[in-house]
Amino acid sequence: VSTQSTGEPITDRAELKERSVGGKEGVKIPAQMELYIMGLQARICKALSEVGETEFKVDRWIRDPNKLDGKPGGGGITCITQDGAIFEKAGVNISVVHGHLSAQAVQQMKSRGKELFGDQVPFTAMGISSVIHPVNPFVPTIHFNYRYFQVTQPDDSLLWWF
Repeated sequence: VSTQSTGEPITDRAELKERSVGGKEGVKIPAQMELYIMGLQARICKALSEVGETEFKVDRWIRDPNKLDGKPGGGGITCITQDGAIFEKAGVNISVVHGHLSAQAVQQMKSRGKELFGDQVPFTAMGISSVIHPVNPFVPTIHFNYRYFQVTQPDDSLLWWF
């Protein structure tokens, strides 16, 4: 799997480049994170392919706003390999989604100490997740997640965390 084989980013490439170098914090950090996780996904898949002598299948998915009752969307890229000599199954996945938090999500975050205001709280969330199951039962399974989450308050201030 190369950077090209995972395809284009979820966000338009020109828009990402512009945001990652010149945007204000609320657009700069998410753009940099999306570029970072895409590159990381490609590097991990390439390394696993070389070690396991196997190819990854790449599946792009889009969160279609028309199928989500008008909610904003995003998407992701799923990379999976299985039945290799080294890896029984391995997945390296990214997602980049955005929308408005539900009232229940807002309440849950408030109960955990987040100071959120308003009924319609816009959010952006993205991350990379991987699970790698080796064939050898004496080699441990690996699982990791690296995520970024951002909300925009009514006054345009940001709350964000990894």
